Amino acid sequence: MSLLTTADAESLDAAHAVEVYNALADREHRGDSWHLTDVLLNRGHRLNAYAADDAHLQPQDPPACAAWVQVRAECLDPEALVAALKAGHYYSSTGPELHDITLADGMITVRSSPVSKMLIIGGAPGLQVLEGDALTEGSLPVGMFGQGFCRVTVEDAAGGRAWSNPIHL
Repeated sequence: MSLLTTADAESLDAAHAVEVYNALADREHRGDSWHLTDVLLNRGHRLNAYAADDAHLQPQDPPACAAWVQVRAECLDPEALVAALKAGHYYSSTGPELHDITLADGMITVRSSPVSKMLIIGGAPGLQVLEGDALTEGSLPVGMFGQGFCRVTVEDAAGGRAWSNPIHL
């Protein structure tokens, strides 16, 4: 997605997910596609998001397994994995783990591996953030995002990040 335009992206009518982070493209400082994803989501597209390392295994490339998705599926059968991916039952990461995300009473509660930041970002300008040492749980309000969408991002002390799929409010 590093050079895809909004018009190009909107012409893809069968897409169900957007690559929001690519470790190989990050080497060129183009690894993050969240801005384009947010534009598409704000225009009504229902999309999930994934990260990948784009491992070509060339000497100049980042190491394999630099970015991945963690899927929650009933079993490891290919059909179950594809169904879970299409349903958005996964998160993406370059290190941290997202153990649980719940939305209740206008608050998102996040449980994760130890992180230094927990952020809620959405379709409206602004964000909610918790910062600390080795945070493993936190709750943040989502009211500022109205009836739109938001997503969870966590960042660990080493700079690794994990991202939820968009959460439609």
